[in-house]
Amino acid sequence: MWLADGALAVVEDIPARICGECLEQYYDEDAADALRVLAESGFPAAEAARVVQVAVFSLQGRIRRRIRLPDDTTFD
Repeated sequence: MWLADGALAVVEDIPARICGECLEQYYDEDAADALRVLAESGFPAAEAARVVQVAVFSLQGRIRRRIRLPDDTTFD
């Protein structure tokens, strides 16, 4: 989650449930409420379980655009 100052907050230990039919992961109302309350409180630094340093990478300038070939192009 992103904080108001642009910092990233990581929330762990969120109990997830899995739908027995489609196997989709979801959170029950209690977990969703606890996460909402934490987010509304602004993720107070004093309540953080720990602080970690995270490397952030960018693909800016690394993406090479592919040239679209005509539909009738074949390769041997």
